[in-house]
Amino acid sequence: MKLNLFPSWAQRAADPVPLADVVDAAAGKQSAPAVTAPALNDEQLALVGVLHQLLQTLPQAYSGRESVKRLCQMILPASPHIRLVWVGFCQDDSEATIKPAAIVGKALGESENWQLAKDCFDYVAPFAQVADWEAGHDSDFHALFTPWQAHPERCSAKAALAIPLRSEKARMHGMMVFYADSEDYFSETGFASFQAFGHVCEVIWKQSNLSHLLTRQAQLDSLTGLLTRRRIVHVYEEAVAATVIDESPLSILYCQLDDFHKINDLYGWAVADNILAAFAKDTGAQLRKSDSGGRWNATEFLYVLPATDTVDADNLAETFLGHFKHHPVNIENWSIRLALSIGVATYGADGRGLDELIHYATQHLRSSSTLAEDEL
Repeated sequence: MKLNLFPSWAQRAADPVPLADVVDAAAGKQSAPAVTAPALNDEQLALVGVLHQLLQTLPQAYSGRESVKRLCQMILPASPHIRLVWVGFCQDDSEATIKPAAIVGKALGESENWQLAKDCFDYVAPFAQVADWEAGHDSDFHALFTPWQAHPERCSAKAALAIPLRSEKARMHGMMVFYADSEDYFSETGFASFQAFGHVCEVIWKQSNLSHLLTRQAQLDSLTGLLTRRRIVHVYEEAVAATVIDESPLSILYCQLDDFHKINDLYGWAVADNILAAFAKDTGAQLRKSDSGGRWNATEFLYVLPATDTVDADNLAETFLGHFKHHPVNIENWSIRLALSIGVATYGADGRGLDELIHYATQHLRSSSTLAEDEL
């Protein structure tokens, strides 16, 4: 779908004369003088033209960072005076300086560090700054010109205009900064077109966040935060492909909570749901970054363990069993000891397809209720 907020110049020229004006002219009447907007100069016309083109061609399927970069690239040809376009995002817990999410322009080679101060993101309205290197390092202008502080002689930008970007998330802030080669550029050209570019950037940003959220919801189980069944199957297939290439071991760990229906009957579904979430959190703490866990069924879980042979997988299984044997789950003033059974299977030795490995694992389950103390 194309966004067409502005009619083209050809459409404007083709608009018919209002009927009332024709009637008044035929009757010899003089109509009231029309109120006309001030004429745009060539620079403003170029910017509006690019904005019009952008709204027509920007895809509805946003890809986040790449779309923001494309937006910046489309702006640059509008004016030979724009030296750089910088876009960045930060959160309340971000570092003191923010790296750009997208940065394009002829001035890129003038600095090795394009981070801007986090304080810049506190503004709620557009603000412009002029490069005055005689003002000293305590001057406010250095907020947008800090990349050049080490080598101000390299700076070809004379003015900067920052457009704050807003999000529904209270802790998230964004900023789009334009750098020009003339001190009077933004005062003469005006802020309107650049604010419009900022609004388009906001739309891309928000759509990207929404797309990421929907994708995350589709891939993660809402109760436990583990991967969904479909996603863990995909992770396993990717791990098999990697194993075939580098000939590294691959194992799975199949885990089921025993007699969980008794907990549900005794404590209620709300407590049972919290126990499942706590179980997923505790098992996740035992995993490496390369491991993945998924909710296979209501009370069954599958863990994919790349670069893990049978011995290491068995050790992890014993860690799981030992942890829950000696660490009850505490939920709403209840201290509940979970009983679980775990089976291990290794790719190649115990099967190749996921169904084969799960079948092998279920046939060789070990239960925490029968685990001897000397095995822990």
